[in-house]
Amino acid sequence: MSSPPPPRRGHKTMPPPPRPGEFERLSLQCLEFVRLHATEGDAQSVVDAMDTFAYESWMMNVGDVKGAIVDDEIAKAKPQIMAEIGAFCGYSAVRFANKLHAVSGPTAHYYSFEFSPHFASIATQMVAFAGLSDMVTIFVGAFSENYTKLEELGIGHVDYYCLHWVLKLGRFWILGWIEQGSVVIADNVGSGVEPRMGPVAPGYLEYVRSSAKFSSVFHESFVEYQAELKDGVEVSTYVG
Repeated sequence: MSSPPPPRRGHKTMPPPPRPGEFERLSLQCLEFVRLHATEGDAQSVVDAMDTFAYESWMMNVGDVKGAIVDDEIAKAKPQIMAEIGAFCGYSAVRFANKLHAVSGPTAHYYSFEFSPHFASIATQMVAFAGLSDMVTIFVGAFSENYTKLEELGIGHVDYYCLHWVLKLGRFWILGWIEQGSVVIADNVGSGVEPRMGPVAPGYLEYVRSSAKFSSVFHESFVEYQAELKDGVEVSTYVG
């Protein structure tokens, strides 16, 4: 697999760990930036504005480069139901729900589980500004306390998962939410050899790559909003 072209610009290194309250402050600034520079009801303009903001003030979105990889996978799979764990400021919800609408139509739906009430509020406002409230549902609180919400809505399985931190695959499996054709997208898996995420990622990658139940492909990329540190996205399809 050839190396992807580097991002157009960006931060040279990863930023230092955020100070307490820093991401909360940035999230408010990002929302205000979007309201000033994007067009209400135009989801793509919201995504573009969030990318512009994050190239100047780093944020932990999937970003434009890895986001394009996921866009392509959504176009291939044309899912009806997508779910993610971790909404943050709503970047993935807006970007991928917009793509979902384009390839699967208005009956498709995107579900997001966000632990923080603050970030859930920011994401909800971002989704509303993008005009996607009818397609996106954000559940607030711990995933362990909210995972049954999909069952309560009568949803027996999910076609597509975006796991920004690959910790919850086992839970989905136990619930029977993964069935033949389900696709799991894992962001932040590093170079594929040296993951960014510590000991959980190597076990995850080893499992989906060695299991006969999954067909798994690694897409080399870069850490969001910078042009030097390698990162990657693992796309795993459950084949039964």
